[in-house]
Amino acid sequence: MAQTLIASPQSFSPAYNPIKFIVDSTNNNKDGFKYIFDVYESGTANKIAEYKVLPEYGTGYGVEDLSKLLQTQVSWDLDTTLTSFYGAPNSYYIYDVNVGEEYVAEFNYTSSLTNASGNVQINVANTFASGDQVVITQDDGGVANPQLEGLHTVISATGANFVVNVLFSTITDATINGSVKYADNRKVITRDITLFVEYLTFNAAFRWIDWTVFDNTDYKLNNASALWLTNQPTTDFHCTLGQDLYLNLMNPKGTDKVVFENSNGDVFHKAISSFDDIVQVPVGPNNYGALIGAGDLIDDSVTYYDVWFNNSATVSIQDSVKYRITLDRRTTSVEYSLLFLDRMGSYSSFAFQLKSYERGDVTREVYNQDVVGYVNGSDEWTYKTEEFGFRTINTNVIKSFDLNTNWMTENMAQYFEELVTSPQVFIKETSYTCGEPLTASSSTYQPCIVNNNQYEVFKQRNKNLIKQSISVRLANQDNING
Repeated sequence: MAQTLIASPQSFSPAYNPIKFIVDSTNNNKDGFKYIFDVYESGTANKIAEYKVLPEYGTGYGVEDLSKLLQTQVSWDLDTTLTSFYGAPNSYYIYDVNVGEEYVAEFNYTSSLTNASGNVQINVANTFASGDQVVITQDDGGVANPQLEGLHTVISATGANFVVNVLFSTITDATINGSVKYADNRKVITRDITLFVEYLTFNAAFRWIDWTVFDNTDYKLNNASALWLTNQPTTDFHCTLGQDLYLNLMNPKGTDKVVFENSNGDVFHKAISSFDDIVQVPVGPNNYGALIGAGDLIDDSVTYYDVWFNNSATVSIQDSVKYRITLDRRTTSVEYSLLFLDRMGSYSSFAFQLKSYERGDVTREVYNQDVVGYVNGSDEWTYKTEEFGFRTINTNVIKSFDLNTNWMTENMAQYFEELVTSPQVFIKETSYTCGEPLTASSSTYQPCIVNNNQYEVFKQRNKNLIKQSISVRLANQDNING
């Protein structure tokens, strides 16, 4: 019995793309053969799934795509009350895959048949017990020994031989080879032949064209080209002073820092330390939090700042790419921003500074009831004019918003697609005090649903000035008293 590894996913891979394990076995031509894929929470006996897989036609390989299963084990992390950092345990899952196999138990004998007190003894290693029903197949189809062919009962058995209820006197050729199976096609099951240990999947979905070139080493933060777990543009990304950004990164679990450098050359940082394999770090203009460094990251003279990862004593060294956040000071007195889960599991945001419209959709149930009325002093039935004939119940209000961005870059326009398609979106209203542009007062986030079913990805060669519109509705309704 031997299995061979044919293919496996990368040790760190997105949950919403194929996660295929492929193995081969020397037993794949045996009757009733199936591969067994046991999936465990890594390092534990907690089995989350078991799959029995037929060999693939033509190759005999065992192929199992675990993406649908592992998608149920990951979700997202977001804590808008924190501005330092926090582990993101819901954004990833670590698992083990143990591959075994099963097939119909078959015992092939080549030794000559022998006489055991007048009955036939078959000399082969076996797992039979007295009383078992077995099916015997002879290589010549039962021509020489027709009484031995077919269904029989085991009279006695040891680990090395067994005796069946066939008279030895009916045997004309004791040298004919054959095979024996349980009559119920009982199977031999062997688990944990090939082991895949500590594979990590995270909440991400690469585009069809991008996944084929995915390389998990691109996200290991140990060089100036390493990427964070976000598709937010590294350049030409503009944020207003009221926007929040919560970006994920792979956690090297060392003496780590997130470094900020503004357009004036001032350098700041904050230390991060977590046992989780993915960490979420607030880095937006409104939520970068307390930093170590002299002065302020953002003042009236700052036009942008860069953010990168560092795990050395020299703060200026880059262990990741730089994400540049250009400050957009084209603020009005009130703006909306939408915080959304991007395709890599981070939360980025877009501001909507131009005209906005807030509407309410009312739903209600109406029924017609009998007017009770009353009998007046003249013994006549009548009613009060304020009595209801039609009644309304279950009245609810759902707020919706039509929002418009300011002019944006082509990189932002392409990234806007991820907002329109995001399954997790939150809306926030931010107001600014006139004459104090650095003082923003923000309301809390509310979950919402994007209404847009179509969108256009603008390119500057087709349109020099780019702006986007979106329609959202709150994900919770307001009940009305009655």
